[in-house]
Amino acid sequence: MRASRPRTISTSICTLKPSNGAMMDPMLLLVLMSCAIYRVTGTLNPSKIFYFVNQPKAFDEAQRHCRDAHTDLATLRDRAEVDELLALEDFTSTASAWIGLKKTSQSQWQWSLADQDFYKDGKTGYIQWGRSEPTNTPGEYCSVMDDQGNVRDTTCQTQRNFICYNGQNSNEEKHILVNDLKSWREAQSYCRQFHTDLASVRNPEENLQIQKLIPTGGVPYIGLYRDVFGWSDGDSSSFRNWDPYQPDGSGDCVAQRLQDPRLWVDETCSSPKPFFCYATVVFKQVLRLELGSDRDVNDPDVKATILQEIQQRLISQGVTESVQWRQQPDGNIFQARAQS
Repeated sequence: MRASRPRTISTSICTLKPSNGAMMDPMLLLVLMSCAIYRVTGTLNPSKIFYFVNQPKAFDEAQRHCRDAHTDLATLRDRAEVDELLALEDFTSTASAWIGLKKTSQSQWQWSLADQDFYKDGKTGYIQWGRSEPTNTPGEYCSVMDDQGNVRDTTCQTQRNFICYNGQNSNEEKHILVNDLKSWREAQSYCRQFHTDLASVRNPEENLQIQKLIPTGGVPYIGLYRDVFGWSDGDSSSFRNWDPYQPDGSGDCVAQRLQDPRLWVDETCSSPKPFFCYATVVFKQVLRLELGSDRDVNDPDVKATILQEIQQRLISQGVTESVQWRQQPDGNIFQARAQS
């Protein structure tokens, strides 16, 4: 199944016609746009559509298929997109399928909580590393915080206490020290089930808040981890849906399990599997303008001025997508209306 072509939605909007026949003043144009802008806002954002391809292929072959037929292998930015993906088919006879996540040659430290609304510019980069940290020793892909508020890298399998973040209720404590002993992945699953996620640290104030929870000599897990996986389409999403014991080094490519537990596993890239693709569908809105003027409105300078006013009005309403003229068969943009 191939992606649909971008859909164009035509709409009838209010018309403003200067009574004196003069070229439309920019302010009048803004009035015209205010009549139509509510019909544009929210319709221009691209939408993602997922496809399940039940043709067993190695990861690279699946990637080529998705890029030829759609956009790319599936990129997943949150749990809602995972649920949307899994709603496509009845997967009772299929164990797993490729998604677009694959091991890369570069690694980066990032937070378990992938909600971009949670962070402002620069907040994902705040880390109070301890001296000579991170060591980036092979196998040390997770992190702890000590009772001085310093962060260290460590192995992920050690059983430790951990600190969760609770963003669900503003009346409760935001950070919770959990005294159960778990691996990092098990701690992540616990925090996501009972709170929001493992703790993220966005600034010195939050670092101090978490530090105060740590008993003398304690080194609980926090939500920082070193990731060596990246999305096929280059998306920067840090969302991960790993099984608690994954990745275990079984392979460099990532598959979505299609039977419970419906989590992610790393597997050998050459293994033939069905796979998920996605396509981006862009919705367009057509604005119809009627101008009363004794000037040539098809003059390039006049057209550029009008288009600039439209673009500025859209930006003021939070719509950042580009606007362009639709050319008529005769090469012009505007057509003279026949006199009755």
